Amino acid sequence: MASKRVVIGVMVGVTAVAVVTGLGGVVWNRAGKPLEPIQRGMARIAGEDDETTSLREQVIRLNAENVVLRTRLSEYLSIKGEGGIPPEQAVVVRARVIARTHRAGRRYCELDSGAVDGVLKGMPVCSGWSLIGVVAGLQDGRCLVQEITDSESRIPAAIIDAQQKIAEGVLVGGGWPGKVSLEFVEHVEGLAITPGMHVVTAGADGRLPAGLVLGTITSANLLAGADHWQISLTPMRHTGNVESLLLMRFSPPAR
Repeated sequence: MASKRVVIGVMVGVTAVAVVTGLGGVVWNRAGKPLEPIQRGMARIAGEDDETTSLREQVIRLNAENVVLRTRLSEYLSIKGEGGIPPEQAVVVRARVIARTHRAGRRYCELDSGAVDGVLKGMPVCSGWSLIGVVAGLQDGRCLVQEITDSESRIPAAIIDAQQKIAEGVLVGGGWPGKVSLEFVEHVEGLAITPGMHVVTAGADGRLPAGLVLGTITSANLLAGADHWQISLTPMRHTGNVESLLLMRFSPPAR
């Protein structure tokens, strides 16, 4: 019994030393080091929506990544970090919104970063994990972003749940704030689409990474005898309530 008391006493003493000296914090900090670059890159922008929106967006993004990993496992075996995009494949630039153009169905914003900052035409522009638009015009020190709500915007998209991809289509801008639709979603036997389902980028054309959040379905109808669904959704985020956005350089994983 005496020897057991000695062992227990030593264990308690070691634990106390670790707490007092902060040894446990050192170990935790070292373990978390590999995630820091991505965590800093995707840090929340000041002035964005409340914490609830941010948490909902993260859940959708994680579900989207789960679907991507299930359907394209061979391409993603080497991926590290959050969001499914390796740190070496994404260079994030933060830029301020300096102007907005909202007329005649056109939805653009101008940012104060351009070619000299490494911005490229076609680069995705995000708020958190939500896709806001794509770089459509470029100068040395600024760029023009076509928002997903622009009447000429077309983005390959996918409907997902927590387990799988439900269907694919094309996100079409409606030309007004918060107005987008999902078109060319072909009906197949057993397909059920309901309000509340989430829509993300499909990554089908290679321009954008798969899994960036687009929005939530508000209505989904299939007319009698129709081959395609009529789907409306609300974007998760928009440019009206942010002062800065993230520009992402993306390279698909090598096959």
